[in-house]
Amino acid sequence: MRAPFALAVLLLAAPAVAESGRTSAAFLRRALSARAAGMGGAHAAVLDCGADAPQFNPAGLARLRRPALASSYLSGFGDVTHGHLAYAQPLPIGTLGVGLLYFNAGSLELNLSDGTKGRVTAEEDNAWTLSYGLPLIGGLSAGATYRYVRLELAQAAQATSHQGDAGLLWRSPVPGLSFAAAYQYHGGNIVFEEAGDPPPKTWRYGLALRLPDIDARKLDPEVDLEEFDLTAAADIVKTVFESASPRAGVELGLTPPGIGRVALRFGWVFNRFAEGMSFGLGFKAGRLGFDYGYGSAGELSALQNVSMSWTF
Repeated sequence: MRAPFALAVLLLAAPAVAESGRTSAAFLRRALSARAAGMGGAHAAVLDCGADAPQFNPAGLARLRRPALASSYLSGFGDVTHGHLAYAQPLPIGTLGVGLLYFNAGSLELNLSDGTKGRVTAEEDNAWTLSYGLPLIGGLSAGATYRYVRLELAQAAQATSHQGDAGLLWRSPVPGLSFAAAYQYHGGNIVFEEAGDPPPKTWRYGLALRLPDIDARKLDPEVDLEEFDLTAAADIVKTVFESASPRAGVELGLTPPGIGRVALRFGWVFNRFAEGMSFGLGFKAGRLGFDYGYGSAGELSALQNVSMSWTF
Protein backbone atom coordinates (compact mmCIF):
# COMPACT_ATOMS: atom_id res chain seq x y z
CA MET A 1 0.00 0.00 0.00
CA ARG A 2 1.36 3.44 -0.96
CA ALA A 3 2.48 5.57 2.00
CA PRO A 4 0.24 8.64 1.23
CA PHE A 5 -2.86 6.43 1.05
CA ALA A 6 -1.91 4.66 4.28
CA LEU A 7 -1.42 7.99 6.03
CA ALA A 8 -4.80 9.23 4.86
CA VAL A 9 -6.49 6.07 6.08
CA LEU A 10 -4.97 6.47 9.53
CA LEU A 11 -6.03 10.11 9.77
CA LEU A 12 -9.59 9.34 8.73
CA ALA A 13 -9.91 6.48 11.17
CA ALA A 14 -8.27 8.25 14.11
CA PRO A 15 -11.49 9.61 15.69
CA ALA A 16 -12.77 6.05 16.04
CA VAL A 17 -9.55 4.89 17.71
CA ALA A 18 -8.46 7.66 20.00
CA GLU A 19 -9.44 8.46 23.55
CA SER A 20 -7.49 10.62 25.97
CA GLY A 21 -3.78 9.83 26.12
CA ARG A 22 -1.52 8.38 23.42
CA THR A 23 -2.39 4.71 23.36
CA SER A 24 -3.80 2.43 20.70
CA ALA A 25 -6.57 -0.22 20.87
CA ALA A 26 -8.67 1.84 23.28
CA PHE A 27 -11.64 -0.47 22.54
CA LEU A 28 -10.08 -3.01 24.93
CA ARG A 29 -10.81 -0.81 27.95
CA ARG A 30 -14.57 -0.53 27.60
CA ALA A 31 -16.51 -2.45 30.29
CA LEU A 32 -18.69 -4.91 28.40
CA SER A 33 -20.19 -6.76 31.34
CA ALA A 34 -23.56 -5.06 31.89
CA ARG A 35 -23.35 -5.82 35.60
CA ALA A 36 -19.97 -4.10 35.91
CA ALA A 37 -21.04 -1.22 33.65
CA GLY A 38 -24.05 -0.54 35.88
CA MET A 39 -21.65 -0.32 38.85
CA GLY A 40 -19.38 2.20 37.15
CA GLY A 41 -16.86 -0.44 36.10
CA ALA A 42 -15.77 -1.04 39.72
CA HIS A 43 -15.35 -4.80 39.52
CA ALA A 44 -11.73 -5.90 40.07
CA ALA A 45 -12.38 -7.17 43.63
CA VAL A 46 -15.96 -8.47 43.26
CA LEU A 47 -15.89 -12.12 44.33
CA ASP A 48 -18.84 -13.57 42.43
CA CYS A 49 -17.92 -12.68 38.85
CA GLY A 50 -18.63 -15.12 36.04
CA ALA A 51 -16.87 -16.09 32.83
CA ASP A 52 -16.29 -12.39 32.03
CA ALA A 53 -14.06 -11.87 35.11
CA PRO A 54 -10.86 -11.48 33.00
CA GLN A 55 -12.18 -8.17 31.66
CA PHE A 56 -11.22 -6.72 35.03
CA ASN A 57 -9.04 -9.25 36.85
CA PRO A 58 -8.16 -12.76 35.64
CA ALA A 59 -7.78 -13.90 39.27
CA GLY A 60 -11.58 -13.74 39.56
CA LEU A 61 -11.81 -16.95 37.50
CA ALA A 62 -10.31 -18.96 40.37
CA ARG A 63 -13.55 -18.75 42.35
CA LEU A 64 -15.76 -20.37 39.71
CA ARG A 65 -17.04 -23.83 40.67
CA ARG A 66 -19.17 -24.58 37.59
CA PRO A 67 -18.68 -24.08 33.85
CA ALA A 68 -20.05 -20.70 32.81
CA LEU A 69 -20.87 -18.88 29.58
CA ALA A 70 -21.29 -15.11 29.21
CA SER A 71 -22.11 -12.86 26.28
CA SER A 72 -22.39 -9.06 26.13
CA TYR A 73 -23.30 -6.38 23.63
CA LEU A 74 -22.57 -2.67 23.93
CA SER A 75 -23.92 0.14 21.77
CA GLY A 76 -23.09 3.83 21.92
CA PHE A 77 -21.05 6.64 20.37
CA GLY A 78 -23.05 6.66 17.14
CA ASP A 79 -22.52 3.53 15.04
CA VAL A 80 -19.84 2.07 17.33
CA THR A 81 -20.65 -1.42 18.63
CA HIS A 82 -18.88 -3.96 20.83
CA GLY A 83 -19.53 -7.64 21.43
CA HIS A 84 -18.02 -10.10 23.88
CA LEU A 85 -18.29 -13.86 24.34
CA ALA A 86 -16.55 -15.80 27.12
CA TYR A 87 -16.51 -19.33 28.51
CA ALA A 88 -14.93 -20.59 31.74
CA GLN A 89 -14.20 -24.21 32.63
CA PRO A 90 -13.15 -25.24 36.14
CA LEU A 91 -10.27 -27.75 36.14
CA PRO A 92 -9.01 -30.07 38.88
CA ILE A 93 -6.69 -27.18 39.78
CA GLY A 94 -7.84 -23.68 38.86
CA THR A 95 -10.15 -22.42 36.10
CA LEU A 96 -9.48 -21.91 32.41
CA GLY A 97 -11.24 -19.15 30.45
CA VAL A 98 -11.43 -18.22 26.77
CA GLY A 99 -12.93 -15.10 25.27
CA LEU A 100 -13.53 -13.14 22.08
CA LEU A 101 -13.99 -9.37 21.93
CA TYR A 102 -15.35 -7.70 18.78
CA PHE A 103 -15.35 -3.98 17.91
CA ASN A 104 -16.79 -2.11 14.94
CA ALA A 105 -16.52 1.67 14.60
CA GLY A 106 -19.10 2.09 11.84
CA SER A 107 -18.43 3.30 8.31
CA LEU A 108 -16.89 6.37 6.70
CA GLU A 109 -16.65 7.91 3.25
CA LEU A 110 -13.28 7.91 1.49
CA ASN A 111 -12.60 10.79 -0.92
CA LEU A 112 -8.82 10.99 -1.32
CA SER A 113 -6.77 13.35 -3.50
CA ASP A 114 -5.66 10.51 -5.79
CA GLY A 115 -9.29 9.88 -6.78
CA THR A 116 -9.95 6.99 -4.43
CA LYS A 117 -13.59 7.05 -3.34
CA GLY A 118 -15.90 4.69 -1.53
CA ARG A 119 -17.45 3.73 1.78
CA VAL A 120 -15.45 1.53 4.13
CA THR A 121 -15.58 0.29 7.71
CA ALA A 122 -13.72 2.89 9.79
CA GLU A 123 -12.25 0.32 12.18
CA GLU A 124 -12.87 -3.36 12.89
CA ASP A 125 -10.95 -5.11 15.67
CA ASN A 126 -10.89 -8.47 17.41
CA ALA A 127 -9.21 -9.70 20.57
CA TRP A 128 -8.92 -13.37 21.53
CA THR A 129 -8.04 -14.20 25.13
CA LEU A 130 -6.87 -17.25 27.05
CA SER A 131 -7.01 -16.86 30.84
CA TYR A 132 -6.29 -18.97 33.90
CA GLY A 133 -7.19 -18.39 37.55
CA LEU A 134 -5.58 -20.32 40.41
CA PRO A 135 -6.67 -20.40 44.07
CA LEU A 136 -3.74 -20.11 46.48
CA ILE A 137 -3.64 -20.10 50.28
CA GLY A 138 -5.14 -17.71 52.80
CA GLY A 139 -7.99 -16.61 50.55
CA LEU A 140 -5.57 -15.43 47.83
CA SER A 141 -6.09 -16.12 44.12
CA ALA A 142 -3.88 -15.32 41.15
CA GLY A 143 -4.64 -15.15 37.44
CA ALA A 144 -3.11 -14.37 34.06
CA THR A 145 -4.36 -13.67 30.53
CA TYR A 146 -2.77 -13.94 27.10
CA ARG A 147 -4.41 -11.72 24.48
CA TYR A 148 -4.01 -11.66 20.71
CA VAL A 149 -5.35 -8.47 19.11
CA ARG A 150 -5.94 -7.74 15.45
CA LEU A 151 -6.87 -4.24 14.30
CA GLU A 152 -7.94 -3.09 10.84
CA LEU A 153 -8.43 0.55 9.83
CA ALA A 154 -10.58 1.50 6.85
CA GLN A 155 -10.18 -2.01 5.41
CA ALA A 156 -6.67 -1.04 4.34
CA ALA A 157 -4.21 -0.93 7.25
CA GLN A 158 -3.73 -3.82 9.69
CA ALA A 159 -1.79 -4.37 12.90
CA THR A 160 -1.52 -7.14 15.48
CA SER A 161 -0.55 -7.18 19.13
CA HIS A 162 0.36 -9.81 21.73
CA GLN A 163 -0.51 -8.76 25.28
CA GLY A 164 -0.55 -10.12 28.79
CA ASP A 165 -2.50 -9.43 32.00
CA ALA A 166 -1.85 -10.51 35.58
CA GLY A 167 -3.97 -10.12 38.69
CA LEU A 168 -4.41 -10.94 42.37
CA LEU A 169 -7.60 -11.24 44.39
CA TRP A 170 -7.65 -11.60 48.18
CA ARG A 171 -10.68 -12.58 50.23
CA SER A 172 -9.77 -11.10 53.58
CA PRO A 173 -10.62 -12.60 57.00
CA VAL A 174 -13.30 -9.92 57.35
CA PRO A 175 -16.50 -11.55 56.02
CA GLY A 176 -17.39 -10.25 52.56
CA LEU A 177 -14.37 -7.91 52.25
CA SER A 178 -11.98 -8.43 49.34
CA PHE A 179 -9.09 -6.60 47.70
CA ALA A 180 -7.60 -6.82 44.21
CA ALA A 181 -4.82 -5.57 41.95
CA ALA A 182 -4.37 -6.22 38.24
CA TYR A 183 -2.07 -5.07 35.43
CA GLN A 184 -3.64 -5.22 31.98
CA TYR A 185 -2.71 -4.91 28.29
CA HIS A 186 1.06 -5.25 28.66
CA GLY A 187 2.76 -5.55 25.27
CA GLY A 188 4.83 -3.84 22.60
CA ASN A 189 3.77 -0.90 20.47
CA ILE A 190 0.91 -1.46 18.00
CA VAL A 191 2.36 -0.41 14.66
CA PHE A 192 0.51 0.65 11.50
CA GLU A 193 2.96 1.10 8.62
CA GLU A 194 5.89 2.74 10.46
CA ALA A 195 4.17 4.67 13.28
CA GLY A 196 3.07 2.96 16.47
CA ASP A 197 1.59 3.57 19.90
CA PRO A 198 1.58 1.38 23.01
CA PRO A 199 -1.50 -0.57 24.06
CA PRO A 200 -3.50 0.99 26.94
CA LYS A 201 -1.34 -0.49 29.71
CA THR A 202 -3.46 -0.20 32.84
CA TRP A 203 -3.14 -0.69 36.58
CA ARG A 204 -6.38 -1.50 38.38
CA TYR A 205 -6.76 -1.57 42.18
CA GLY A 206 -10.03 -2.48 43.84
CA LEU A 207 -11.91 -3.36 46.97
CA ALA A 208 -15.37 -4.77 47.46
CA LEU A 209 -17.67 -5.51 50.38
CA ARG A 210 -20.56 -7.94 50.12
CA LEU A 211 -22.84 -7.98 53.13
CA PRO A 212 -24.27 -11.39 54.08
CA ASP A 213 -27.72 -12.29 52.77
CA ILE A 214 -30.36 -11.00 55.15
CA ASP A 215 -33.60 -12.88 55.80
CA ALA A 216 -36.12 -10.11 55.19
CA ARG A 217 -38.93 -11.91 57.03
CA LYS A 218 -36.94 -11.93 60.25
CA LEU A 219 -36.98 -8.15 60.09
CA ASP A 220 -40.62 -7.90 59.01
CA PRO A 221 -42.73 -11.11 58.84
CA GLU A 222 -45.24 -9.40 56.55
CA VAL A 223 -42.79 -8.29 53.86
CA ASP A 224 -43.14 -10.06 50.51
CA LEU A 225 -39.42 -10.69 50.19
CA GLU A 226 -37.34 -13.73 51.06
CA GLU A 227 -33.94 -12.03 51.42
CA PHE A 228 -31.80 -9.18 50.21
CA ASP A 229 -28.08 -8.53 49.85
CA LEU A 230 -25.77 -5.58 49.20
CA THR A 231 -22.43 -5.28 47.40
CA ALA A 232 -20.35 -2.10 47.31
CA ALA A 233 -17.18 -1.79 45.22
CA ALA A 234 -14.55 0.80 44.32
CA ASP A 235 -11.68 0.73 41.81
CA ILE A 236 -8.86 3.07 40.90
CA VAL A 237 -7.85 2.69 37.24
CA LYS A 238 -4.60 4.20 35.94
CA THR A 239 -3.77 3.96 32.25
CA VAL A 240 -0.39 5.05 30.89
CA PHE A 241 -0.31 8.75 29.85
CA GLU A 242 -3.61 9.42 31.67
CA SER A 243 -4.74 10.58 35.09
CA ALA A 244 -6.12 8.01 37.50
CA SER A 245 -9.86 7.39 37.25
CA PRO A 246 -11.67 6.30 40.45
CA ARG A 247 -14.88 4.29 40.02
CA ALA A 248 -17.52 3.33 42.58
CA GLY A 249 -20.62 1.20 42.45
CA VAL A 250 -23.28 -0.49 44.53
CA GLU A 251 -25.59 -3.43 43.89
CA LEU A 252 -28.76 -4.19 45.86
CA GLY A 253 -30.07 -7.71 45.38
CA LEU A 254 -33.71 -8.53 46.14
CA THR A 255 -35.18 -12.05 46.15
CA PRO A 256 -38.99 -12.08 46.04
CA PRO A 257 -40.58 -15.51 46.55
CA GLY A 258 -40.74 -17.67 43.45
CA ILE A 259 -39.31 -15.33 40.77
CA GLY A 260 -35.54 -15.35 41.27
CA ARG A 261 -33.15 -12.57 42.24
CA VAL A 262 -33.57 -8.99 41.02
CA ALA A 263 -30.63 -6.56 41.23
CA LEU A 264 -30.55 -2.74 41.19
CA ARG A 265 -27.19 -1.12 40.45
CA PHE A 266 -25.73 2.37 40.53
CA GLY A 267 -22.24 3.68 39.81
CA TRP A 268 -20.06 6.62 38.92
CA VAL A 269 -16.87 7.01 36.89
CA PHE A 270 -14.72 9.96 37.98
CA ASN A 271 -12.22 11.96 35.92
CA ARG A 272 -13.30 10.63 32.51
CA PHE A 273 -14.66 12.98 29.84
CA ALA A 274 -16.92 10.45 28.14
CA GLU A 275 -18.18 8.63 31.26
CA GLY A 276 -20.01 9.54 34.45
CA MET A 277 -23.16 8.26 36.13
CA SER A 278 -24.36 4.72 35.45
CA PHE A 279 -27.16 2.43 36.56
CA GLY A 280 -28.34 -1.06 35.77
CA LEU A 281 -30.78 -3.88 36.35
CA GLY A 282 -30.27 -7.61 36.66
CA PHE A 283 -32.38 -10.72 36.87
CA LYS A 284 -31.29 -14.25 37.70
CA ALA A 285 -33.50 -17.32 37.74
CA GLY A 286 -31.76 -20.61 38.40
CA ARG A 287 -28.69 -20.80 36.17
CA LEU A 288 -29.74 -18.10 33.69
CA GLY A 289 -28.92 -14.44 34.19
CA PHE A 290 -29.82 -11.28 32.29
CA ASP A 291 -28.31 -7.83 32.92
CA TYR A 292 -28.71 -4.32 31.54
CA GLY A 293 -26.39 -1.36 32.09
CA TYR A 294 -26.72 2.30 31.12
CA GLY A 295 -23.91 4.84 31.24
CA SER A 296 -24.07 8.57 30.55
CA ALA A 297 -21.52 9.92 28.06
CA GLY A 298 -21.81 13.70 28.23
CA GLU A 299 -22.69 15.12 24.82
CA LEU A 300 -22.14 11.76 23.14
CA SER A 301 -24.64 8.94 22.77
CA ALA A 302 -25.30 7.04 26.00
CA LEU A 303 -23.66 3.65 26.47
CA GLN A 304 -26.04 0.72 26.79
CA ASN A 305 -24.92 -2.80 27.73
CA VAL A 306 -26.87 -6.03 27.56
CA SER A 307 -25.45 -9.29 28.95
CA MET A 308 -26.63 -12.85 29.30
CA SER A 309 -24.98 -15.56 31.37
CA TRP A 310 -25.48 -19.26 31.90
CA THR A 311 -24.02 -21.52 34.58
CA PHE A 312 -23.96 -25.20 33.69
